[in-house]
Amino acid sequence: MTNLLYSLMIFNEGLEGFFIGVFESSEKARQVAEHYLSALPGFRDYPCTYEITEKLVVGTVGQPQKVHMIWGWDEDENGNETGIWSSTCYTDKQNAQQALEEARRSMNKQEWSLDTCLIGQCHWTEGFARVFSSE
Repeated sequence: MTNLLYSLMIFNEGLEGFFIGVFESSEKARQVAEHYLSALPGFRDYPCTYEITEKLVVGTVGQPQKVHMIWGWDEDENGNETGIWSSTCYTDKQNAQQALEEARRSMNKQEWSLDTCLIGQCHWTEGFARVFSSE
């Protein structure tokens, strides 16, 4: 296994980001993105783009093949996530926890999470729907 993974995010026209997953190759991430954009409700119905980001892996991936990622973000006045930051991938949860504490000290973000991802598994599996308010 390489020491690189590929993180897939899809963005809708409102620039809301949907984290789809981490994959062993950029080609696999692209195939998943194209499937989402052509087949899943919301993603196929609105102008969406995707971004594949190369992620360094710290540690050796074992079985099951999973990694831990840190996310930090702010929220605007409407509760929308902004300024999203994500870390390197860690194979050891304790190392990821230490990195989370370091990130909290060095970055000013309102919210934080430490998530475990199975490599190749899609974490956002459904489409999305627009809800319009009549205010």
